[in-house]
Amino acid sequence: MRLLITRPQPGADATAAAVSALGHQPVVQPLLATEAVAWAIPDALPDAVLLTSAASVRHAGDAAAALMGLPAHAVGGATAAAARAAGWRDVREGPGTVQALLDGLAPCRLLHLAGADRTDAQPPAGVAVDVATVYRAVLQPLAALPAVDGVLLYSARTARHFAAEWDRLGGARGAVQLYAISPAALAAAGTGWAMAAAAPQPTEAALLAMLPRVG
Repeated sequence: MRLLITRPQPGADATAAAVSALGHQPVVQPLLATEAVAWAIPDALPDAVLLTSAASVRHAGDAAAALMGLPAHAVGGATAAAARAAGWRDVREGPGTVQALLDGLAPCRLLHLAGADRTDAQPPAGVAVDVATVYRAVLQPLAALPAVDGVLLYSARTARHFAAEWDRLGGARGAVQLYAISPAALAAAGTGWAMAAAAPQPTEAALLAMLPRVG
């Protein structure tokens, strides 16, 4: 299959390599580009830091150095790996969603190093979350209608934008299959596709496991 990779760089190239290893042909056209936003550490340090994407780790930059000795709660494996590679010393890997991560925490005050657009989550009693916006993600157009059989979708925002761009360029929804990282992302793309499926867990491993086997 020819598969459109919509996630931002540098993750798009890593996904393309994984898709190639499975015997499929990746077509990389990121629909988001991330950019850093100036931010500052609050005067009162938190008990721990909340990291919900590898982009937040990357764009936090040198300003995060004073926080790297604190516990860092990463939403899942990819974010945890990015945090360790960046020098965070006490990284605790979460279950894959922000809500599930928060629900498992003891009372504390967190500083969420976040993007400008983020998933709503409700902290449990005793858990306070302050937000520092360290990056924003800017939607990118599809430059041309790609000749693909399927599309990998990583967020509701990207899925909604992909569907609008596909329609704008005159693409036939019935000619392409959607593979989404979550039910929310799948729903955001709307209906009419040749096939549409959501991963059982919100991880790239679960997403790629849905792809047809080659050979």
